[in-house]
Amino acid sequence: MQATETRKLPESVSSQPDTSTGPCLTRADVRGWPATVLKDEGEGAARIVRFDLPDGGVIVKEWAPRRSRLLALWARVLMRREIRHYRHLAGCPGIPPLLGSEGDTVLLLRYVEARPIHRSLPRDLLRAGLNDLERVLSAMHARRFVHLDLHQKLNALIDAEGRAWLIDFGQGLDCSRGLLRRMLFPALAQVDRNAVLKFRARYAPDTLEPARREAVISRFGVRRDRWPKRLGRVLRRLVTGGH
Repeated sequence: MQATETRKLPESVSSQPDTSTGPCLTRADVRGWPATVLKDEGEGAARIVRFDLPDGGVIVKEWAPRRSRLLALWARVLMRREIRHYRHLAGCPGIPPLLGSEGDTVLLLRYVEARPIHRSLPRDLLRAGLNDLERVLSAMHARRFVHLDLHQKLNALIDAEGRAWLIDFGQGLDCSRGLLRRMLFPALAQVDRNAVLKFRARYAPDTLEPARREAVISRFGVRRDRWPKRLGRVLRRLVTGGH
């Protein structure tokens, strides 16, 4: 139902949060505006809702399980990490701005109108998005941060102008500190870059360099068994008691 009063995003978060003072949007600021549930799989995963405000959409991601203490602890760990990572990447191209957070269970992001990378995208748009994805990764890696979950294609998006966006940073790693992380950074960054090669091999092989096209397609172009993902779903059901 449409809200009866006219409210806009606070000045400090209307486009990009002021990182010197921190994000300041709360759920109270979006409550009452038209909402669309984008993901709700029960307590085993975060609930994601888009709110349509006059100045643009806002994503509210919340994960606070109540049936399992173990799952609740894991959810807080992941949400805390993701909030910290969005703050670390503030202002980085291709990363939706963090608009606010509440404890270790809720984060609010600027909504980006974009679609997951897929072969069904228009050819020119797909080519532009893949090229821009490499630029986004370079900017993110310049901050010594790795995503590590780009094998999940829903985390890499392309908008109508061919710009790439990355989301879901709960599995990421800040390699700007810690000797071991700094040592592992080159190899971990290559994991992210390999995701781009996989997308090219599967959806746009003509964008690969001819000299290495056959080798890349042989390595990344064949869809392999997804047993790790299926195992993860089984373990999640066991932890949540089937909910």
